[in-house]
Amino acid sequence: MRRFFPLLLLLLAGCAATPVAPPAADPVQAWGDHQRQLAGVTGWQLGGRIAIRTEDEGWQASIDWRQQAQDYAIHLTGPLGQGSLHLQGDGRQVTLSDGEATLVDEDAETLLYREMGWRMPVSALRYWALGLPAPGAAEHELNPQGQLGRLRQAGWSIEFRDYTRRGELTLPGRLFISNHQAQIRLVVDRWEPLEQTEDRP
Repeated sequence: MRRFFPLLLLLLAGCAATPVAPPAADPVQAWGDHQRQLAGVTGWQLGGRIAIRTEDEGWQASIDWRQQAQDYAIHLTGPLGQGSLHLQGDGRQVTLSDGEATLVDEDAETLLYREMGWRMPVSALRYWALGLPAPGAAEHELNPQGQLGRLRQAGWSIEFRDYTRRGELTLPGRLFISNHQAQIRLVVDRWEPLEQTEDRP
């Protein structure tokens, strides 16, 4: 499927400087409050840009991600509309489509690596995009505002930057994600909550 999606390696344009909030009186307590506030957020949609680089290849795309509990739909579009991919999952299976072919697997990471050569931690990224660790073991460092500054989880190192107020929430505007095999940069231009729906039985 790789030949149907001619994404180009480009550098993501830098964002305008985001005003930095004053330090929290107690960053650890602020972090606990932040986690509790985000715990009930199960439905959201974001739009932005993503760049993925492996040892010998790189891609850039615009990204539109819609998450509703375990269900998600991620649409990637190459520069100037050159190629698109649609990744959709529901916790049981994942489909990957480029408009001409559709492939199915049980795991998004396996499917993307097999077909695109990308190492993209989709299941964890839904949490990281909110400035939260994914379930499981993790090591983290807080910034002075009591938000995640750095995270090490599942073999990845994540740096969170440019926290921005979005409605009642404060969320990261840029994420730098890397391991020894790949580098991912996510820039969030817009984010909005979605109404919560009942989980499937």
